[in-house]
Amino acid sequence: MKPNIKKLKKENILLKKKYNKIILESEKIKKRINKDIENIKKYSCSEIIKNLIPIIDSLEITFRNSKEKNTREGINITLKILKNNLKKNNVKKINPKKYEKFNPFFHQAILRIKKPKKPNLVFCVLQKGYKIFDKVIRPALVSVTSEF
Repeated sequence: MKPNIKKLKKENILLKKKYNKIILESEKIKKRINKDIENIKKYSCSEIIKNLIPIIDSLEITFRNSKEKNTREGINITLKILKNNLKKNNVKKINPKKYEKFNPFFHQAILRIKKPKKPNLVFCVLQKGYKIFDKVIRPALVSVTSEF
């Protein structure tokens, strides 16, 4: 009868190891699912925002070029509403300053400007970019200094 007890104890140890392994795996899966759910919540509005950005661009251009007071006021109010909604959804502008270091994660170089003593810096912003949390929705289009 003793050999059976030894065999059962070994089997019990193996089953406990398997059980612990399954518990660890299920915890990993739970963490991954929670992270995926969090990302879905964070970035769920990304597509809508991508579609709103060209509208904001157009309104800003129209505002700058409009001379009529009522039209400018109406556009300004609309822009404020849109920008407040972007802010509520954690959307931030990417609008680098002149001679800020070029960052390929946030900027897209369109032109090179000859500046031998100051290479690889933003010279001019051609189009603002936008990001939601840490994800770039649209990079800022910029001209960059270069030695040529």
